[in-house]
Amino acid sequence: MSTLVSILKWPVALVVALLTPAAALAFWELLRAAHAASLWKSPYAAGFGGMFVFMVLFHRTRFVQFWSTFEHEFTHALFAWITFVRVTDFWTSDGSKASSDRPAIGVVMMEGGNWLVSVAPYFFPTAAAALLAATWVLASVSTIAASVLLGCATAWCVVSTWHETHAGQSDLQTAGLGFSFIFLPGANILCYGLLLANELGGPSQAWSYAASVPEMTIGWVRGFV
Repeated sequence: MSTLVSILKWPVALVVALLTPAAALAFWELLRAAHAASLWKSPYAAGFGGMFVFMVLFHRTRFVQFWSTFEHEFTHALFAWITFVRVTDFWTSDGSKASSDRPAIGVVMMEGGNWLVSVAPYFFPTAAAALLAATWVLASVSTIAASVLLGCATAWCVVSTWHETHAGQSDLQTAGLGFSFIFLPGANILCYGLLLANELGGPSQAWSYAASVPEMTIGWVRGFV
């Protein structure tokens, strides 16, 4: 599996880069639809706005640092498991228990690795995806509480990813800064577009968004040929 993932690295990056303009345009259309539907008055928007302000004000606190780091490292581990990379150690603290053998506040040790494991926390909104999956499993109709929590989780992921993404990150250096620059913008737009589309119209709307991006891209390519 690791060999296959390695082979797919640049093909996937180039495909995502090719899809990025269409994904951005489709995301803009989702924002327009959200405005037309007054989504900014919804429980989802209330949760998003409240958590966004909280994260901006308190992102340096130990509580936020701990859970942000936990989500970050868990996302590494999640994509390691998905790609059959064995995780041998997983450890997170608020920074107060760092020591010579565990100098960082987040540690995931693996037997091997790949580019997808390295960059996963910088595009995949794990907390929001987990809550979304839970709402699909537990209820056929989204509740107010579920919408608020999903809005909170989305804002949490947006702000924490923003703070974590910079050229000094060893994960991005491992995957390659050039690759990260090509892959991550489109990957983020696609992931958050799916979340927004789901909030607007459920799984069917999310699927429509996902399908519209390659369809639009193919149409543009045919227009140039």
